[in-house]
Amino acid sequence: MSSPIIDARNVVGDLSGQPIPDGPVAIPSDDGRLHYAFYSGCCFQGADARFFDILCQVFDKVDVDLHLMEQAVCCGAGVVEERSELASLAVNARNMAVAERMGLPFFTPCSTCFNVISNVQKRLNEDKALFDQVNEILAVDNIEYKGEAKLTHTLYILAQDVGLQKLADRVTHPLHGLRVGSFYGCHTRNPADIQGYESSDNPTSLEDVLQVLGVEIVDYETRNDCCGYHAAWPNVEMSKTMTGNVLEGAHKKDVDLMVTSCPLCFKNLDGVQPKALAGKDFQLPVLYLPELVGLACGMSSGDMMLDFHAVPVNVRL
Repeated sequence: MSSPIIDARNVVGDLSGQPIPDGPVAIPSDDGRLHYAFYSGCCFQGADARFFDILCQVFDKVDVDLHLMEQAVCCGAGVVEERSELASLAVNARNMAVAERMGLPFFTPCSTCFNVISNVQKRLNEDKALFDQVNEILAVDNIEYKGEAKLTHTLYILAQDVGLQKLADRVTHPLHGLRVGSFYGCHTRNPADIQGYESSDNPTSLEDVLQVLGVEIVDYETRNDCCGYHAAWPNVEMSKTMTGNVLEGAHKKDVDLMVTSCPLCFKNLDGVQPKALAGKDFQLPVLYLPELVGLACGMSSGDMMLDFHAVPVNVRL
C-alpha cells in the first residue's frame, strides 16, 4: 500500500515531461503594460475557447499582456483532494511554482481554479512542515515552490490592477440606460480570508467596474446566491433549480441583462437557463464581464462573439 507522499510524488512525476521555464519572462522595463502568467484552467477550452480570444482583445485595450503557462495542469477542482490532499497541494504548488519561475503574477479567469489554488497557497503558508513536504514531492520535477506567487482573477485585474481610472479612459461607448444585475458567484468572494481582496458578504468590485461602463446597476435578492454549477454532478435537478432561482430574482427586478465575472456561472446562467425552471422562460441575456467591457470599449458584438450565447443578447448595446 503506497504512502500519501509516494502517491503524490507519482502524480507529480507524471507531469515531469512538461518542461519548466528556465527563468523569468523577458519584459521591456518601459513598456507600460501589466504582465501575467496565464493559467487558463479547463473552462477556457472546448466550446468556450472563444473566451480566450475575447479576454485577449479586452486586455490588450487596457494594456495587459498574458503569458501562457504551457507547463500548468488542471487544479483538480477539489476532486483530486478527495483522493489525496497531498497530491492536490503538490500539483497546485507546482502550478504556482511555474508562475514564480516566470517572475509574473499568477492569473486565472476561472473562479474555481482561483478558489482552489488560493486555498492551497493559504494552507501551505500556514504549515511549514507541509510546505517542506510538498517541496520534497516537487523535487522529482526539479522545481521548488517558494510561496511567493501573487494570485489574481479577471475581476481584480480590471478593478484594481488596471484601475477604474484607466478603464474609464478606454471606454468609448458608455452603456447608459442599460439596467444590469451583477453576479459574482461563490468562488471569487468566499471565503474573504482566502481571496483577500474585499468583503465576501458585500463585495463591490464588480459594481465598481460596471459603474465605469455607464450602466444602471440593479440590486436584487438573489445576487449572492449560488448558481448551482458544481451541484450538477451529484444532483442535476437541484442545480437547475438553483440556477433558476438566481435568474428569477434578477428577472423580477426587470433587468436588461445579467453580468458575471465567473465563466462557470456564465455557463449555467446562460446555457442552462432555457431548462432551469419548468414553465419559466426568462429570456434574460447573461454576459461574461469581459464581453461587456469590450462593448463599452468600442468592440462590436461580433468581436465579442455574442451569437454563441444560448439566450439571444437582443438588448440595445
